[in-house]
Amino acid sequence: MTKESLGYVELEWVCPFCNTRNPGRLKVCANCGAPQPKDVQFEQAAEDQLVKDAEGLEMAKAGPDIHCPFCGTRNPAGAKKCSRCGGDLTEAERREAGQVVGAAQTKPAPDVKCPFCGTPNKATNVKCTNCGSPLAKEARPKPTVAPVMATPAATSARMSPMLLLIGAAVLLLICGAVAFLVMRGTRTETSLARVTDTEWQRSIVVLGYAPASHSDWADQIPAGADVGSCTERERGRSAFPTGNSEQVCGTPYVVDQGTGFGEMVQDCEYIVYDDYCQYSVVELQPVGVLRESGSDLNPFWPQTRLDSDQQLGDREETYEITFDVDGEQVTYETADANEYARFQRGSQWALEINGFGNITDIQPAP
Repeated sequence: MTKESLGYVELEWVCPFCNTRNPGRLKVCANCGAPQPKDVQFEQAAEDQLVKDAEGLEMAKAGPDIHCPFCGTRNPAGAKKCSRCGGDLTEAERREAGQVVGAAQTKPAPDVKCPFCGTPNKATNVKCTNCGSPLAKEARPKPTVAPVMATPAATSARMSPMLLLIGAAVLLLICGAVAFLVMRGTRTETSLARVTDTEWQRSIVVLGYAPASHSDWADQIPAGADVGSCTERERGRSAFPTGNSEQVCGTPYVVDQGTGFGEMVQDCEYIVYDDYCQYSVVELQPVGVLRESGSDLNPFWPQTRLDSDQQLGDREETYEITFDVDGEQVTYETADANEYARFQRGSQWALEINGFGNITDIQPAP
């Protein structure tokens, strides 16, 4: 993501002695003549208007101002001696810069009334057009700022005691449920059982070459594929423009330059678009399944008859034994043919059964 400059706007500062609003470029208060203090805070004007005059642009881009360590006068960047007292500025401290002042104020602000004569004035005026009285900070409407999402820390700080109690109760219920499930799953009982039924099934996947449908970006489609329809989609984001991209920018905001001016910038990036296509390609894939099943203890694999372009794929075998436990049917499954061969119908076994009704261990009956 890159920052794009939209220009510069003049900020304001409030005189701590007479509360007069002053344009950012003024080094002394326009009303009482007091010098701008070292710790002055520049603020946005009621409306952010881009600076057009050459002098203002030069001041905005000059770099952070320097405050005289002897008389406190604000001097432009690059000054060697103070314009007021002549003091050496070699070791003088520069103003801080780079802080975000706020979201750009692009809409006209409502008029304000002079607190002395009641005359309506534009929000950007620093003096009343009728009586000449300074329009103090309190007379100016506050600039609107972009809404700020509440952070998790701030949200938790405002959490009421009732919500905390409810959360604690829910946590206790969850812990209790987990403990119950663990105890039930680990507690077992030994029961005498008799084998009443057995079943087995074996299968083999048959692979063959056939058309298969896929979708992917146009430059990822394999050679020789049959390409169908394509649609343009967002493929990613980039800080720089590419062949097929669209610039998107966030809300403009003002960054303090330490000069009485702010730079209006916006964070931008480029949405990169590309063709996403449907295609088909001939590939080896499942075309059928050979199966055999039975209820005896002698399972076998299906006979295979393959075409010249076919081959065998994955094999799967499942075995199921049904026990009678005090009149109730309990089923046990395994994928081990040797284990399955042990369970003759009518044979007796000792089963370990947990609280969920699952068999956890099988031993010959004593």
